[in-house]
Amino acid sequence: MISFKVVALAEHPHHWQTAAEWSFAAWHHEFPSDTVQTYLDQYKLAASKPDTLIEIYAAVDNDDKLLGVATLVDDDELPDAPEPGPWLAAVFVTPDARKHGAGSALVEHVTSRARALGHKKLFLYTEHAQDWYLRKGWRKVRDTVFLGLHHTVMQLDLII
Repeated sequence: MISFKVVALAEHPHHWQTAAEWSFAAWHHEFPSDTVQTYLDQYKLAASKPDTLIEIYAAVDNDDKLLGVATLVDDDELPDAPEPGPWLAAVFVTPDARKHGAGSALVEHVTSRARALGHKKLFLYTEHAQDWYLRKGWRKVRDTVFLGLHHTVMQLDLII
């Protein structure tokens, strides 16, 4: 089992380049105009404490190796989305860290943070991980097509 903790990526800028490269590689097919710099700019924005909601978290192991990232954001850029947000976005865990709890910990951290901010619902959209999120208590809201790719929009009720 891998031992890790979830931290604010803004406080660990030495991981920004790696996280940006991962994110670019993972979602370039959905956001073809994005670059590695697009993600670096988002990290810089999150670190500057903007008026809009953008918080990025990272799972790091005991040796400070980056294992994964996840974002809490007010708008996840899904065109024509009627859902008000906020959104769980850009969840990525390295293949060697998968099935060790890092993804679950990142999602739970973002969920807890959204709840602490007073939000009653959290949304996401996913291309392939619907079943994983269903097992974690999320429910399907609708199907949509974004850039010719099928996605499922999901919701988690945050009221306990």
